[in-house]
Amino acid sequence: MINFIRKSTLLILFVTAISCSVNKNLQVAKVNDNQLIEKLYLEDIEIRELDAQTDTVNLEVYDKKHREQIFQLLAENKVITAKDKIRAAWILQHTAGKLCNGELTSISSENFLLAYKLSSEALSMFEIQKDTATLKKGQIQRIVALNYDRYLLFSFGYQKFGTQFVFDDKTQEMLLAPIDTTLSSDEERAKFYVEPLNVLLSKYKMKAMSNR
Repeated sequence: MINFIRKSTLLILFVTAISCSVNKNLQVAKVNDNQLIEKLYLEDIEIRELDAQTDTVNLEVYDKKHREQIFQLLAENKVITAKDKIRAAWILQHTAGKLCNGELTSISSENFLLAYKLSSEALSMFEIQKDTATLKKGQIQRIVALNYDRYLLFSFGYQKFGTQFVFDDKTQEMLLAPIDTTLSSDEERAKFYVEPLNVLLSKYKMKAMSNR
């Protein structure tokens, strides 16, 4: 009986040793960035640069097509890498706004929420990869804050961090969009590369919170 137990133990140890050896030899397949998403992202930048120079581009004509392609790629599970996600978020954040009874809304505020989720995932992936160059150059943390602020603004009329501005019809000037000051601290703002609240309010006029 003792010999049987010893033999069984040796067998288990032997199997475990082989299993560990096999695991060490496993290779994780590298996933390349989606070239179509990169193409759409570069086109997005290009048409905005052209519009800034000429003020002749109907951005929504291009943005709508780009968003639809991103939705298709998401449905096909082809938005995989960190760069895929941040580029897709960039495209989705360019969803058109609209004025309804004097209130700023969006044709689809859920797009901003999806952009926030994608950019948050990209941020986590870049941090795990220790890709500090991309984080710094792309200001990924601030993009996350911007997407969440945009979602809140177009859904509820206020923002959390302080990245969004709105045009005031009465004064004909750009104002800092209303900030719900209970939602974030200056410590959290710093993590997302947003200035402290007192600095924002000293530099910009803030629009009053609506009653909706």
